[in-house]
Amino acid sequence: MHVYLIRHAQSENNILTAETMQRRKVDPDLTELGYRQREALAEYLANESGLGNDGFGISRLYTSPMYRSLLTAQPVSKALDRQPMTWVDLHEKGGMFRRENGTFKGFSGMSRSAILQEFPSYRLPEAVSENGWYDASLGLEPETHSFYRAIKVAKDLSEWGKTDAVIALISHAGFLDILLKAISGQLPSRPQSMSYYHNNTAITRVDYDGARPILQYMNRVDHLPPTMRSW
Repeated sequence: MHVYLIRHAQSENNILTAETMQRRKVDPDLTELGYRQREALAEYLANESGLGNDGFGISRLYTSPMYRSLLTAQPVSKALDRQPMTWVDLHEKGGMFRRENGTFKGFSGMSRSAILQEFPSYRLPEAVSENGWYDASLGLEPETHSFYRAIKVAKDLSEWGKTDAVIALISHAGFLDILLKAISGQLPSRPQSMSYYHNNTAITRVDYDGARPILQYMNRVDHLPPTMRSW
């Protein structure tokens, strides 16, 4: 099994600085650059000639329920002719929150009907309801909770590892970092041992041979010219 770990395209929050962080949005849109990045990603995944006649051969496409990931998956889905499946556990570390008066307020995220209105072809699990998908009572998600999610996702991938599936996961820089740590056995005991950073729309490939995961490459942005690369 091949797994492609992909970070979403540049979001409005990604361009904030320490001086402008007060403009941070709970569930941001993509920037103009981000929209161009997602199109380049989709074309690359569908047409990369060095990987056979079927491009990357992706058979299953999963995305985080956060807006920037749902948007990134849109042209990828169309280019690959694959129905995106929303996987709640792929959301970013920290969840849906905003800092207000020194405390963190949680938000539930987009409702089921709101997602389906804008993304009608997406498949949603029961965990996405009319009340959203994030437990707002958590506020800022505890780090141990995000570790638990990463370990769950890594376990699912391992259980699928004996199949010939080719899977793409569209997620976030923070979560992809801890997911790779979960895959490589660094969680929960060694979470700070190393950082695995992904640029916007960067691709990492992990293969499963039925016995162990194999990291083939990481943080590749071959599909983006230097002027379109962002962090």
